[in-house]
Amino acid sequence: MSRIVIVSHSHPNLRYGGGEVAAFRLFEHLLSQGQDAFFVGSTIGPEDSDRFFGPSQRIISFGPRDFCLRGRGMDAFVMEHSDIADEDWIFEFLLALRGDVYHFHHFWNIGAGTIRRLRAALPDAKFICTLHELTAICANHGQMVKRSGELCHAANEVACAACAGRAPIDFVLRRTRMLDMLDLFDHLISPSEFLRLRFEDWGIASGRIAVIENGLDHAGHVPPESESELLAKSGRFAFFGQATPTKGLDVLIRAAALIEVSGEASEMPLSIGIHGVDKDSFARMWPDLEVPGCVSFRGRYRPQDCVDIMRGYGWIIIPSVWWENSPVVIQEARAARTPMIASDIGGMAEKTEGWGIQFRTGDPAALADAILSVHGNAEILAEYKSRITPPLDMKGFVEEWAETVQYHDDKKIRKAS
Repeated sequence: MSRIVIVSHSHPNLRYGGGEVAAFRLFEHLLSQGQDAFFVGSTIGPEDSDRFFGPSQRIISFGPRDFCLRGRGMDAFVMEHSDIADEDWIFEFLLALRGDVYHFHHFWNIGAGTIRRLRAALPDAKFICTLHELTAICANHGQMVKRSGELCHAANEVACAACAGRAPIDFVLRRTRMLDMLDLFDHLISPSEFLRLRFEDWGIASGRIAVIENGLDHAGHVPPESESELLAKSGRFAFFGQATPTKGLDVLIRAAALIEVSGEASEMPLSIGIHGVDKDSFARMWPDLEVPGCVSFRGRYRPQDCVDIMRGYGWIIIPSVWWENSPVVIQEARAARTPMIASDIGGMAEKTEGWGIQFRTGDPAALADAILSVHGNAEILAEYKSRITPPLDMKGFVEEWAETVQYHDDKKIRKAS
């Protein structure tokens, strides 16, 4: 039996982000199937490390096969550890697991140098990487958003230098380093066509990246809803996410304020629940932004409760102002059979096509119009619900994953022969 080591830049017990959740769900599914699997996550950096680790502690064990390493931060430009001693012990820990397969979800906290050394030490192991965002392409948090706030449509050394205040040659070298690192992997996976095309435009060879949507186990049957239930839900909207500048929560709050001032939602009460963020966290991020009365902050939620919570709403809003790749909230909304109102770019546009309503990214007025176009309308809600197909479950993901890896292996064998 092959030993499979799932490696993530974070751990969902500490932070609930899409990449680490997708990685951990794969680990849990493999374990449930009796596979020889390990999970190795990390903390994001010094602040998280100080919160969760003792002064000299390096590892948290959540179980005999489930670990979280202490992250100390990295140089985001070169994706390397500042202190080689940090790289040494992370490399030694991963090497000690002696995996036959190492499936990486992100490089942050793990480091390009760690991956190079592990690849050299285990030449016969299979190395897989799921690309969750654009870090290899973009040094600005991998989001391809310029420091001015504008969306970036393509990376090149001159534009990147102007954005980051570094010399163009730095970005020529960075691109070469990142391409070399990605070339170490036997297989590259993208959860969206959007991300695959971005990487191919940047320099990854066509056909090198397989597109497989992240898996999500979900209840197969959603009970039918009465007309009165649909009508009540048509006035309920929700946001699920974090209070980060690019998640667009401020855009949603501004849109809610515009609706409240206009009085256009007066016939049926409008309610917008904010899940994953408390009011204090929002106030720290946007201290001058007043919260309208129709908005309520629900705070953190357990990941396993998300789909059930979503079923209580008519519409889920994803107002991110960066490209996003394949947000887990979109899969969860599909599992809940709850349609979405989404920004019209990147993976959000791709993943909600046909069953969601899209609005111009970063535009509160456009979002307000989108909300009002469906608010209080049970017929529209029922129509959009009928268009939703269930997301790929974990069994389906592993089957596609295995087929893709085998297909690429066959191609490599044929090419070599």
